[in-house]
Amino acid sequence: MTEPSGKIVARPMVVRACGHQQEFQHYTVDKYRAQRLAKFQRTRCAECAAKLVKEQQEAAEALPKKGEALKSLPPGTQVTLTRQANGSWSGTLSAAGTSVELAGGPEAGPQSVVVALARLWLLESGAGPEQGVP
Repeated sequence: MTEPSGKIVARPMVVRACGHQQEFQHYTVDKYRAQRLAKFQRTRCAECAAKLVKEQQEAAEALPKKGEALKSLPPGTQVTLTRQANGSWSGTLSAAGTSVELAGGPEAGPQSVVVALARLWLLESGAGPEQGVP
């Protein structure tokens, strides 16, 4: 889909996915106007998109790194992984009296499920990466 060119004939205000109204441009010749409008309506404005990215980065920085999460698990930790019929992985992690379960998405491999389980266990058990578990 190419960017339309030519004269702008209308500039209606359209509500974006974030709830803000922004100007959408109608061109004299634009055979993809309906598709452009649909995409415009299901996406966020630039300010909200930047805010979302910043929040996601801050949330990712707050999580322990994968090496820290795995090293924080106590001795005797048991991990069980199961491959589902659709090819995704799920697993359980039990350590120090706390068990957590997680079903990974179709793109998640077994290693990412183990790291996610370790991070989830750290959150639920209250053991931080620097604290460890006796």
